[in-house]
Amino acid sequence: MFDVLNKSAPASRPRPRLGARLLLLAALSAFVPGLVQAQESPSSALRLSGFGTIGLSHTRSDKDWLLAREQTQVGADGQLSALVDSRLGLQANWTPAERWELVTQLVLRQRAKQASLGESVEWAFIGYHPAPDWHLRLGRTSPDVFLQADVRNVGYALPWARPNVEFYGWMPINVLDGADLSFAWQEPQADWRLKLSLGQSSSTVEALRSDDSVRVDARKMLVLSLSRETQNLLLKLSYLRTDLAVKPTASLVQLQQGLQALAGLPIPSLAPLAAQAKALDQDLYSQGLAQYFSLGLQYNGSPWQATAELSRVQLATGMSGGWRGYASLGRRWQHLTGFVIAGRSLAERSAVQAPTDWAAQLNPVLGPQTAAQAAALGAGAAEAANASRFDQSSLGLGLRYDFPQRLALKLQLEQVHSHANGSAAWRHSSAEAGSATVLSAVLDFVF
Repeated sequence: MFDVLNKSAPASRPRPRLGARLLLLAALSAFVPGLVQAQESPSSALRLSGFGTIGLSHTRSDKDWLLAREQTQVGADGQLSALVDSRLGLQANWTPAERWELVTQLVLRQRAKQASLGESVEWAFIGYHPAPDWHLRLGRTSPDVFLQADVRNVGYALPWARPNVEFYGWMPINVLDGADLSFAWQEPQADWRLKLSLGQSSSTVEALRSDDSVRVDARKMLVLSLSRETQNLLLKLSYLRTDLAVKPTASLVQLQQGLQALAGLPIPSLAPLAAQAKALDQDLYSQGLAQYFSLGLQYNGSPWQATAELSRVQLATGMSGGWRGYASLGRRWQHLTGFVIAGRSLAERSAVQAPTDWAAQLNPVLGPQTAAQAAALGAGAAEAANASRFDQSSLGLGLRYDFPQRLALKLQLEQVHSHANGSAAWRHSSAEAGSATVLSAVLDFVF
């Protein structure tokens, strides 16, 4: 099994993750005897390893916005924060027989306020090689939809302080509970791998603007990926399809109930207003079919290295769909690496506009007070819908220095601009456009 902490290995190769509770209990029951045996015999097939990041970020913004690395965390607690990037991972690989493996990985990091302890279990699977080119995994793995899908938390495996926020920060699905099957084959000039994953996922996402936690269930998940790798170049295509079921916050439920009441008004003259209310209801949050398409490229030569990814997210409802991408170029000088990186998230849909004439239309029917409340409801619903919209760009540069002791020190400076109604990546954001300068220093290590 490929070791996730082997820096020289390609970042696209699959790396273990953790699983559903029943599987975890089964894995632990098999793991404990192996641990005792490993302590008694140096030839044991048990391997224990780990990784971590000590990070510090400082954000200077023209708004009172706070930095967040992804939607599954609360985000920074102030302009200067160690919460965004700091994390610790522990991993166990046990090979009881030649074709079998049990892998677990635990990642301790800041998560959403109402996230369960079980969400810290990133990998928990049983792997089996029925033939040298085939690999079957049952349990909890990571959906193979990014170049860095398996090393998002392993800072030592990345050139930057963190994965690009425009591309990676929106993703609410970090694990897949189910099964995957991969087939690898070789050609004279390249290695190929085709992978199919089936399963489901549950995660807690933070509504960064309001500091509310939202439960997201991804059902009937299907993931397909195809990669082609030569000595220096990796190309990867990925596709994900799932049905999203979101448990809305109490405030969203109130907005939804009000909009549904307006949409159900049995008055022919208010039919256009009812249609507006129904559309606003559907825009409040993502629900139903979700599809994800991505293309990734990674070049690792000497002394140059480059990475680029492009994706499109299509959603049945909600405002989080759109195009996302980034590109990075770096150069090595022995132990020192310099890099530049640029990212862009572009919303698929224009921002929802607050209704301006609801009060006038409803006043003759409902009276001035109720009509004013309905107009306020429409404005609040539009703002809530746009709070999940991503429309921003970033440009950054940085340095990485590798120490002999499997340590890497990184400094990174980024300039970020969020367009109006496009600041879903920021904690305590607002509807206005905003800019920020982010300075990050991280120390990554593996052991």
